[in-house]
Amino acid sequence: MSETKRHDIEVGKGAEARGIAVLERPGRAPGVLWLGGYYSDMAGTKAEALDAWGAESGHAVLRFDYSGHGDSGGEFTDGTIGRWLEEAETVAARFMKEPGILVGSSMGGWIALLMALRLRVRETPAAGLVLIAPAIDMTERLMWANFSEKARGELMDKGVVNRASDYAEEGYPITRRLIEEGRNHLLFDQPSI
Repeated sequence: MSETKRHDIEVGKGAEARGIAVLERPGRAPGVLWLGGYYSDMAGTKAEALDAWGAESGHAVLRFDYSGHGDSGGEFTDGTIGRWLEEAETVAARFMKEPGILVGSSMGGWIALLMALRLRVRETPAAGLVLIAPAIDMTERLMWANFSEKARGELMDKGVVNRASDYAEEGYPITRRLIEEGRNHLLFDQPSI
C-alpha cells in the first residue's frame, strides 16, 4: 500500500498566484484525479472513499483543494470556474504521467467535462470520465436562473450574495464574478460538443 504525499504548488502568476494543496497517492495507471464540488474539499467523504479505493487497488489517486477551499490558499470569493479549471489542469499536468480518469462531483463534474473536452482537442484524451451528480452550467442554470429579482439586484449591486446551504451553517457566498465568468464555460447551449 502506497503512502499519500502532500505537495504545495503555486498556480498563476503575479496577483493571480495562489497556493494549491495536493495529496498524491502513487500507484499504477490509469491514475485518478478527484475534482470536488463547490465549497467542498479533498477531505470529504467521496474524496476519502476514492483514496481508500486507490490504496486497496494500487491505483494512483490525486486529490487537491481548489483555491479558497480546504488547505489551499486564496479567498473563496476570488474563485471562478475558469480559475478552478486552471488549477485542475495544472495539477493533472504536473502529477499525472499519462492520461488518467477524471472523477468529478457536482461542480467538479462540470470541471471534469471541461478538462476532458480540452484534452480531446489536444489529442491527449482522458482515460475515463466519471461524473457524480454533475452540476454542468451550475452558475447559470442552478444559481442565476433560480435567484429572485431581489437576489439578482443584490448580486449586481454588491458583487456578492450569500446563499443558504445544507453544507455550511453560515451559507456560502456567490459572487457576480463567478456568475459572469461562468458564462465563458457554458456547455448545454453549444451546438455540438
